[in-house]
Amino acid sequence: MRVDCLHGYFIFTETKSGQISDFVSQTGLSLVKKDTYYTFEFCENAKNYSLAGLPYLGVPAVETFEGNIWDVFEANAFVYDFVLGIVRPIISVVQKTSISLAGNKYVANGLILPGSITDDGQRVTGYSAWYSRDIKTWNYTAVYYV
Repeated sequence: MRVDCLHGYFIFTETKSGQISDFVSQTGLSLVKKDTYYTFEFCENAKNYSLAGLPYLGVPAVETFEGNIWDVFEANAFVYDFVLGIVRPIISVVQKTSISLAGNKYVANGLILPGSITDDGQRVTGYSAWYSRDIKTWNYTAVYYV
């Protein structure tokens, strides 16, 4: 299964049948179909625009913006926190994460919470990853920082 976290918005894509249901069973996190991909249930009704001062998924938007949902997240500096099940400002995430380079990929213990701070002080804004249900590992092909 491929996972793309674009500016704190998640896109899950099955590469083999059954990967989404396995992920949901193993993590307890709810995913829903949206367009051609899956995303977290909380983000199902995310709009492709925000209006400054009005709530966007429960958080006041700071920018009036229209574009892809992930671009709306970026414009407002929002991320989806799958641990708490809310959208929140990226700057409010204080969780630490360890990301190690292993050959031509990065390895982390589980799904990285966007906004997390690495051991060297960088804030993660997004990534591309592959999840192997057979060996239950996360391999990151790209990690993006502020």
